[in-house]
This record gives sequence, C-alpha cells and structure tokens, in this order.
Amino acid sequence: MIKRLIEKAAKLPAAPRILAISALTLSSISAASAASITWSTGPNFGGPDGHLGILTNGALVEAIDLAGVADAPITVDPAGLNITFSTINSPFFTSNWFSASGGGNTDPGWSAILNTFEWQSGANVTASNFLDGLTVGHEYQVQLFAARTDCCATRTHWYGDGAGNLSTPINGNSYISIVGTFTADNSDQAIQIFDSSSNPILNAYVLRDITPAVPEPGTWAMLLAGLGLLGFSARRNKAG
Repeated sequence: MIKRLIEKAAKLPAAPRILAISALTLSSISAASAASITWSTGPNFGGPDGHLGILTNGALVEAIDLAGVADAPITVDPAGLNITFSTINSPFFTSNWFSASGGGNTDPGWSAILNTFEWQSGANVTASNFLDGLTVGHEYQVQLFAARTDCCATRTHWYGDGAGNLSTPINGNSYISIVGTFTADNSDQAIQIFDSSSNPILNAYVLRDITPAVPEPGTWAMLLAGLGLLGFSARRNKAG
C-alpha cells in the first residue's frame, strides 16, 4: 500500500513530491523489514570491460536502471551477459543527473546506464521497501552501482540495512560496486543510501536469488542408493 502511494507521489511537482515521499517513507519505517545485510566490496564496473563486473551467480530477480524517467529497457552485452535492465523513475529519489562519461565502457547499454543516476538533495535516503516481492527464507544478493566523474567525484558513499550494518565508504569515482547478502525475513527489505555530503546517488542495482538449490527427491534416492552400494562393496571386500 505504502509503495503504491509513494509511486503516485513521485508524479507530483517537485516541492510537494519531496514532502509527500518523505512523509510516506517515514510512516512506513515501523512496518519495514530490516534483515541484517552483510556488506562487501564487489567488482570494479568502470573502464572498457566494466560491464563484466556485474555478478551473475544465482538466479536474476531484477536489474534496475535508475534514470529519473520510465523508459525503454536496456540490454547489457546481448551476446554475452545478456542482462536486461528496467529503466525507471525511482520513488526514493527526487532528482536525476546526466554524467555523460559512461565510465569509459565499450558496451553501449552499460555506458548508457552509467551516464545517468538519480540523487537526493540534502538528505540521505532510507527506503524501507527498496526491495520487494522477496520470498521469506530465501538468500539474496544485491549489487549496487554508484559512480560520478563530475565536480563531486571525491565524495564518498556507503549503504546500510536499517539495522546498523554499514558498508565501507568508497569514492564516487572509484567505480567499485558494493554487494550485500541477506536472508529475507519479509517480502520487503530496507536499504539506506548515504553520501558524505548528504546528496546520495545511485545508477543501478542488480538483485539475485542465491538460495542454495535443494536436491530433488529423485536425487536423494540416487545418492542413498549410491551410498548403499559403496557400503555393500566395502563390506564385501572386507569379507573377501
């Protein structure tokens, strides 16, 4: 319910949009899920082959390009990774920016994604339902991409989970991704986005389900049969 109201608020003019989104976000914090996230630095995503820094383990849940406007999806590395990003106007940020550098990437899709980011002016972001549609008990991996090469490239940014777990701050021009892993305890997951100047940014993120596969009953039966044969063979050799 809150998410739908925030999406509607995102369509309002700038001043009332900021007030509406802030009020709705604050009102939802008490109901937010804040599973503990373990943060780590991920692969570099800048330079000619920066798109290869997108992690591909597990099953893709969603890939999101935050562009400040809902637009056509963008496919990165169609002949290789073949990951399609949905281009959205996020309800959690109020502004967008065009960096026009693309991180020096040779893939047109990834370059276009790195050319834009959404940002919040004068306030860090606490999005109580930044991730939604999660399956309780599943393990997830979110990879966050934020980079800038403009006047503010040396500002640092970091992330939190609303439960006191924070990632290591990194420079905006480092093109280092941040990876968070967590086990969902609700269908929503809170994400906090911080910036040393209180002007946080985000280009894109990728969410993957990395829950270990559970063997099918037939697989267990084959495994047990194999162990039984090994035991029988061992006893037979010992008897011989």
